[in-house]
Order: sequence, then C-alpha cells, then structure tokens
Amino acid sequence: MKHLNKNVFLLTLICCLCVSCGGVRPIELFYTGTNSTMYFIRPFTMNGDEGETEMDITYRHTTGNSDTNKVICKFTFYSEWAGIEKVKDVYFLLQPESTKITLTNINRYFVERDNNIARYEAQMTYGDLKKFIAASSCTFHITIPSTTLVYGPKGSVAKVREIVKREMIDLIE
Repeated sequence: MKHLNKNVFLLTLICCLCVSCGGVRPIELFYTGTNSTMYFIRPFTMNGDEGETEMDITYRHTTGNSDTNKVICKFTFYSEWAGIEKVKDVYFLLQPESTKITLTNINRYFVERDNNIARYEAQMTYGDLKKFIAASSCTFHITIPSTTLVYGPKGSVAKVREIVKREMIDLIE
C-alpha cells in the first residue's frame, strides 16, 4: 500500500509539472546545415465571420546568404461557398495602417468538397513576415470566384505573433 501511494504521488507530481509547462511551443527551430536554421511556426488559427482558417509558416535562414528571403505559408480553410478549389488571391491586411501583404505562388494541396475543406500553400518575403508579426492586428483574405473570405483578427494568431517576434525575429535581426 505504501508503494502504491508513492507511485500515485509521483504520477500526480509529473502531471502537475507537465500542465504548468504550458504545452507545445508555437515555434520550432531546426539546424539545417552550416549557419542555417529552419523556423517552423506551428499551426495557429484565425477566426472570423466566415469561420476559421488554420495556418503554419516555414522560414529557412542562412547567415550571409541574401537569397533566404522566401517564407512558405500553408493554410487550411473551411467554407461552404462554391469555388474553394479556385483561389485567385490571398493576402493579409494589417492594422492600423491598412498595409496589404499579397502572397504569391499559390499552390493547391487538396480540396475536400464533401467536408468544405481546402489546403493551399503560398509565399511571402521575410520582410513581409516581419510586418505581419509586428502588426497590432490583421485579417487574412482568400478570394475565390464567388466572394472574398475574411478570417481574423481573433484566434491564436495574436499570442503566436508575440512569441515569434521574441524567439525568431529578434534572434535573426
């Protein structure tokens, strides 16, 4: 019985420590070679009147290489509107100055019409990523043939932007 009480105490202590650690970090760093680091910003959400979009961002930084300017942004969105398989334009609208950051090279990964889900990849520059992180608020716009879907500014994006600034942008600059 004494042995069982000790095990229950240890299990309870470990659970409390895990909960107090705050869970998974929103940004992961990977060594990718000499003077090269890949930053992966884990999926975060942007909620709006149209529902929710989930987004993750990858950036590879190589010290001394000016060619490391490409940021990959992958996003999944849910919509009952027709035409989610034909995304025409994707952009962030930053506040308070209404700066528009247009994503380029839009590629479709998949569309599940039965579930109203689509996943795409697009690119932006590192300079645009810094603007997105520094903005006080932003919305994410996806233009399909029938409408423009607007996501944000609510969701986990605000918390993630604070951590990315501290653990990525400030380290690179």
